[in-house]
Amino acid sequence: MKAGRILLEMLRQYGVKTVFGLPGETTLDLYREWKTFPHIEHVLVRDERNSVFMAEAYAKVSGAPGVCEGPSVGAPHMLPGVIEARDSCIPIIVITSDIPLYYGERNMLTGSDHKAIFAPFVKESLEVRRAQDIPFLVRRAFRLATTGRPGPVHMRFPMNIFQEDLEVSDLYAQEAFATYPGQRFQAADEDIRQALKELRGKGRGVLFCGQGVHLSKAYEEVQALAELLGYGVGTTIGGKGGIAETHPLSLGCIGARGGTSFSNAVVAEAEALLFLGCSTDSAGTDGWKKPLWNTEQLLLQIDASEGELGNNYPQAVTLFGDLKATLQRMLEILREEPLQICKDESWAENIRQKREEYGVLCAGRRGAFSSTIHPVTIVQALQETAPKDALYVADPGISAVYPAAFLKIAEAGRSFISNFSQGALGYATAASLGAWKAGGGRKVINLTGDGSLGFCTGELETIARNRADITVILFHNRCFGWIRGTDAYEGEETFFATDFSETDYCTVARGFGFTAFSINEGENPWEILQKAFALSGPVFVEIESLPEDQCFPPVPGWTDVAREKGMENCY
Repeated sequence: MKAGRILLEMLRQYGVKTVFGLPGETTLDLYREWKTFPHIEHVLVRDERNSVFMAEAYAKVSGAPGVCEGPSVGAPHMLPGVIEARDSCIPIIVITSDIPLYYGERNMLTGSDHKAIFAPFVKESLEVRRAQDIPFLVRRAFRLATTGRPGPVHMRFPMNIFQEDLEVSDLYAQEAFATYPGQRFQAADEDIRQALKELRGKGRGVLFCGQGVHLSKAYEEVQALAELLGYGVGTTIGGKGGIAETHPLSLGCIGARGGTSFSNAVVAEAEALLFLGCSTDSAGTDGWKKPLWNTEQLLLQIDASEGELGNNYPQAVTLFGDLKATLQRMLEILREEPLQICKDESWAENIRQKREEYGVLCAGRRGAFSSTIHPVTIVQALQETAPKDALYVADPGISAVYPAAFLKIAEAGRSFISNFSQGALGYATAASLGAWKAGGGRKVINLTGDGSLGFCTGELETIARNRADITVILFHNRCFGWIRGTDAYEGEETFFATDFSETDYCTVARGFGFTAFSINEGENPWEILQKAFALSGPVFVEIESLPEDQCFPPVPGWTDVAREKGMENCY
């Protein structure tokens, strides 16, 4: 059996159905085997960077590691997606082919030291030196990717390995590691009991949920704990959907990316904050101001990553373990010993009242401007016209922050995908295809901006070629708007190196095979979006939009500056 077929057979054993990548001279022998291997679909992409973003989003939606591959010359291009996966704790297998290792010092074209390139950014970089080692190394890759703190693993295949022909006797997978988390581990009972003792008397609390809720699939446990304690539930932008955002205890997003004055105020008033699968990063905590690093609030943190426990808040009571498993045991103890519960019945009413007051505030501000294309109006139209089970994939900027704040996810689960661990522009267009491949027929809505689309326009062809049911929503403001907004927030009135020339994006999209619509000021976005969502396949909707310095997204501090300037169309 040729080495390339051994690799493909091992991937099949792990349930891999789709691999994202593109060819090079170093991959040809692998592709020759793939031609007669129908069990795994190969999705041809237009740029190696985007193959990783597709695999990362595929992993987020499917619950299994995403797999991508690239040739020797393209390997360095894959790093942005690998770094995003590392910081987001997303399990992916990154396969690169390379020149023969014995030509490394001879300056053979396209060769580079892939192990040195990837090693700093992956859980492990595995180098295949003999074809007979492929089954062993694939098992190691999946085991590493899915356990503990999930993350990317790299496999380097010198091209000459694919030419080897041999019999192997260990073509089998370790099924426990075909999905994540591969194997769960619970925090020690004595630590859980001690943490619960610390919570006694703290009736006004918030569950501060990060992306770990999705990784551990701890949705039922989060809701059960919130209801048992009477605590509010807020999420970071990566944790959005950790609880149904229609639940009475949901605060929506918190922090600096999607957080609102309502949700952040509740965090500030809480006596206890429970960080659940949350890295306490700068975006989720608004630069460690929500809460302050020296807060007197009781902090409790549960995480499967030893590096995150008390990392930014060293005073936190810490529990080391898988979130779902640890919360299950915590709930068992609370139900067995109900005297440990000290529920403040007025706290839920306080949350309800604050939510209602914020709703009145937002309604008043909406009445202060008449724009039909303000991002808040567009989000309202999306909420009311998009399929209820749609998957949203958002690029940084207006595309993510307004939906994070105002789009309500009605069921717990991963329905909103963003890349705010690194925030690279151009993520969503590629990631939307990965999400669609894993989504089981769900429509995908790609929320992007013209700054982001400039990084990945070629992948529109990939979407069209796959006849993917993806609707691209483009916020067209002719600039890198977030940079303008940051500059304006810091007092600048002129902007440097931010603006683009005019582009007819609808014509570009039609050229790739999309059905295209545009929404301009004065038009009804509900009508146009209804037409767009009624279609299946690739659809493109261009929305004339304001840059961030003119609409100021709901980012702590920004809206205060906007109001001081007398701007009425801000939140």
